[in-house]
Amino acid sequence: METKKRMMKYLERHYSNLSEKDQKTKLDEIVARLKEVNFLDSDTLHEVITALMVEEGWSLSRVLAHLDMIDYDERT
Repeated sequence: METKKRMMKYLERHYSNLSEKDQKTKLDEIVARLKEVNFLDSDTLHEVITALMVEEGWSLSRVLAHLDMIDYDERT
């Protein structure tokens, strides 16, 4: 569990260093990969992303880190 927390912090820092355009590109890539493994349909996933950012106040880099970890878990 500690390893996942460290990885999450690393990913969040990594994504925070990207430009907004690059973050949005990464988001599209991750959403496409999650859609391929039938995690959620893209509309629902975008609703979740919007809720996390608007209602929970998450940054896009934090959302990206969490989605990337879900994607990683789905692939392994």
